[in-house]
Amino acid sequence: MADALGKDLKPLLESLGIKNVLHAKEATYIPQWASKYDIMGFRALLALHTPDLVIITLGGNELAMPNPAERAEPIREIARFVGDRPCLWLAAPLWPKAPNTGLLEVIKANVAPCIFVDTNAMLKLDVLPTDGIHPTIPERRRWAEFMVRWLRHNRAPNGPKPWSFVATTSPPP
Repeated sequence: MADALGKDLKPLLESLGIKNVLHAKEATYIPQWASKYDIMGFRALLALHTPDLVIITLGGNELAMPNPAERAEPIREIARFVGDRPCLWLAAPLWPKAPNTGLLEVIKANVAPCIFVDTNAMLKLDVLPTDGIHPTIPERRRWAEFMVRWLRHNRAPNGPKPWSFVATTSPPP
């Protein structure tokens, strides 16, 4: 889902003068990104680019797992890798028949200091009729536009970091 969002979010941010790097891989799982061996290259990317903001979208492939609590420690490990950088963990968009065994709740409870953003609670996306899961191309654009509005609405421009956020984030108007 990071690619579904990122391909439209990247040029929108660049049009605002915000340099950004998109790194997405298909069909991955949270523990792969948390691996101490850095098999997905996440820690290397953080070291190379030293970002002011990290946006993560992981978990869509794991929504049906029977024991989502197994993901708590890998989620915390990813948040530790991010360190003191401002960070958003976006909930994977839920499709109409998406299973829900509680993974989004586990993510929300374990991402600190990252901010959990449940775009599902703010935005419903139409999905491709071919797979019934991934957002349609126009909906990907709408998701990206929504996230730009979310970022603008929740950014604390006088905060201590370039991408500091207000204490209590909320949906954009």
